Amino acid sequence: MELIRSPEEVPLYNLVPVRGPDGEILESYRGVQRLDNHRVVSVVSDRYGLVGHRDVALAVHAIGEALDKPEAGLQGTEINARLTRESIKLYAGGRRMEVKLVIGRKFKLDSGNEFFPGVRVVNSMDSFCALKMSVFAVRLACVNQLHAGIGNVMEFRELHLASGEDLLGQLQRATHEVLERFDDALAIFAEAMNDYIPVTEFVPALESAGIPRRHVSRMAEQLPEYFGSTLWGTLSRWDAYGIASQVLTHEVRVNPDRERMMERAAARALLLEGVAAEGGELVPA
Repeated sequence: MELIRSPEEVPLYNLVPVRGPDGEILESYRGVQRLDNHRVVSVVSDRYGLVGHRDVALAVHAIGEALDKPEAGLQGTEINARLTRESIKLYAGGRRMEVKLVIGRKFKLDSGNEFFPGVRVVNSMDSFCALKMSVFAVRLACVNQLHAGIGNVMEFRELHLASGEDLLGQLQRATHEVLERFDDALAIFAEAMNDYIPVTEFVPALESAGIPRRHVSRMAEQLPEYFGSTLWGTLSRWDAYGIASQVLTHEVRVNPDRERMMERAAARALLLEGVAAEGGELVPA
């Protein structure tokens, strides 16, 4: 995995011919070549439309610059809440890129729970996932990434952006829609704060959702009721999710695809019990 310091340092790519075993050019295919090291990171069909990693990173950066202004007039704005920051990661040999942007718009649920929305944009130099956006929340108190997850909350409905045409405009519209609907996520958080589960359900719920046992065991060790192998009592879904997200954010080191899968699994296991029955559409990890 490569950490990139700025959008301008994201490598450029182009399409090159692909040759068969006898040296002949295969007209139906193109190679995606990384220009800084000349490696071909993937082979795609001749219909593939290249959306460059740098173009995506620059577009996300431009959105952050525009939104990091109190006069933008969006809900959640506070002059002292400017926390906009971004991170850029290349992985899978540079075939894929993840850009995370935390937007400096603070949303307040109560005196102890303040959140900043963030967008995650993933671009792929193959036809597997193309360009898409999802959304997360950062809790100010602990800087964990927190996810809410019914279908009408946009952190779980990925936005598949079909082409590089008007890339900035597509991302801007999606980000503004996220901010307009972020209160829906806060409603899920608030409900979880008042919904209690037996502590004994914590481990099986996470394991059933697909989180590896070694990570779940580490989460269980953070429970206030943890004494050796004995668990008892109750805790709110919100506190349970906070413990899980603490470990996933600060202790688990995996590629962004795997990270996102486990974050969504934890949300599904601990935040969303009963939400589907109330009309929410769950999106699988």
